[in-house]
Amino acid sequence: MRACVVIPTLDARELLGRALESLAGQTVSAKVVVVDNASSDGTPEMVATRFPDVRLVVNERNLGFGRAINRGLSEIGDAEVVILVNNDTVCEPEFVERMLEPFVDPSVGMVAGVLLQGSAPEFVDSAGIELDRTLRSWDIGWNEPADRLVAAPEPVGPCGGAAAYRVAALQEAGGGFDEAFFAYWEDVDLALRLRLEGWRCIRADGARALHAHGATLGSSSPKQRRLEAFGRSYVLHKYRVPSLGLWTRAKIAILDWPVLLVHLVVRRELGPIRARSRGAREGRRATGLRPPVELAAVSLGEALRRQYGLILLRLTGRLPEHFREHGPATTTGTRAAPPSGRD
Repeated sequence: MRACVVIPTLDARELLGRALESLAGQTVSAKVVVVDNASSDGTPEMVATRFPDVRLVVNERNLGFGRAINRGLSEIGDAEVVILVNNDTVCEPEFVERMLEPFVDPSVGMVAGVLLQGSAPEFVDSAGIELDRTLRSWDIGWNEPADRLVAAPEPVGPCGGAAAYRVAALQEAGGGFDEAFFAYWEDVDLALRLRLEGWRCIRADGARALHAHGATLGSSSPKQRRLEAFGRSYVLHKYRVPSLGLWTRAKIAILDWPVLLVHLVVRRELGPIRARSRGAREGRRATGLRPPVELAAVSLGEALRRQYGLILLRLTGRLPEHFREHGPATTTGTRAAPPSGRD
């Protein structure tokens, strides 16, 4: 099966070099496209010099994650599958081969790879995403031993840092990522659209990559918090989740607003609340899609347990090393988002 790997990047020359080296040593060859979001650190020159076989697309300005991917999709040629990896990943030699295997099943439109914590590779960073009934997303297996993945649930979709999509499925669902997002939540939205079209997602447990989480932007910057708030609200309203009733709206408030209030009171940041309001407005203007709550596997109680468990890890200094350096993956959840052009 013909495959193309697409990597968006921004000012991550050394990280990207390691990622490309790992892709050059794969057991199955694949075309590689790098989409540079106007880096100023010599990234395009490095790619052209060290990896002349890589197709390099250079944007004049930072387009963000999803838009950069969409531009890369126009360069994949006759590939049947497009594989996305972060610029801060190092893929194991069989990564591409294992990502392609599930596509022998014609019902599979997405495959989730397994991201391992770069500072502790025996633990999972993301093994795909799962949802609660408010469509809030969580990384499957986060901070759990990788050898327990055999018992993990089937993902709703892949995390954008280690994802594969059937090109025909992408075309059926609109051709790529929704460009309303700059970064964060676009992989959740794409997974939902593909699911609503009837495509399945399978996790490829053997497709593994080390992930230096948040190494490009830093996962807990003010801009990250604004982008996260916008994306969460946009998805809520694009899929008309609040229309499910008062109890659903109460769940949204219980899960989301304590964190937003922390930003306001402790960090004195109004930006996430403003971004949340903008996301609601733009989401309502988007094409209304039914809320696919049948995909929800995480209960409210479990969501609260995970959220406050993360807070406890932070307060007690027991977050994984790269989380201590860069912060948790999101402000309202734990799913990783690709650090590729968010500044």
